[in-house]
Amino acid sequence: MLKIAVCEDDQNQRQDLVKMLEKNLNKEQYDISEFSSGEELLLSIKKFDMYFLDIQMNELTGIEVAKKIRSINEISVIIFITGFKGYVFEAFDVRAFHYILKPVQEEKFKEILRSALTQFEKNDKFIITRIMGNLNKIFIKDILYIESEQRKLKVHTSCNIIEYYYKISDMEHELQGCGFFRCHKSYIVNLKYVQSFDSSSITLRNCEKIYLSKYKSADFSRKFMYYLKNEEQ
Repeated sequence: MLKIAVCEDDQNQRQDLVKMLEKNLNKEQYDISEFSSGEELLLSIKKFDMYFLDIQMNELTGIEVAKKIRSINEISVIIFITGFKGYVFEAFDVRAFHYILKPVQEEKFKEILRSALTQFEKNDKFIITRIMGNLNKIFIKDILYIESEQRKLKVHTSCNIIEYYYKISDMEHELQGCGFFRCHKSYIVNLKYVQSFDSSSITLRNCEKIYLSKYKSADFSRKFMYYLKNEEQ
């Protein structure tokens, strides 16, 4: 079940957002929780997959709330609701999926919601590995990068490292269209977790560094910029 938080200090606007969500979602598959302030949301013990955050609220702003969410949740979808375009760059800093201008137009809301749901469909993809005769499922959204060493793959995920015998070229083929890039003969990186890069290395959000081949540097730069552009749309 997809868990959605709507945080808006104006009760009428909050209820309008909830109504639009209920109109466009299957109630059996989605759970919507309402919050009238950022503080109330952050005190909730619930973990949410998608957040609709008003930016201008009395105490904590939506941007401040998003920063706290990001410190504990890297993959949730954050959508800002705002009356001003001036917050676009701050929204980018917390990797917001999108922002919606007030007054909220239902057609625009539906368009952005559909895009967000498509993002979740991507996050549900997984690969199957065989280790010691057992089949294991690895969710693609959890993979930071993949390293090839002595005929073995090391799949570095957000919680552990999974090792098994497999060709990196075959893994590259499996991950086509999933936001990964073969940055070196021995490495495949998930673009979602890239923080920065230079001509010889890529720094991930967890501060790990991996090699970037000089022959791949230009292609990586283009692919990463294209990825960021499409993430913002």
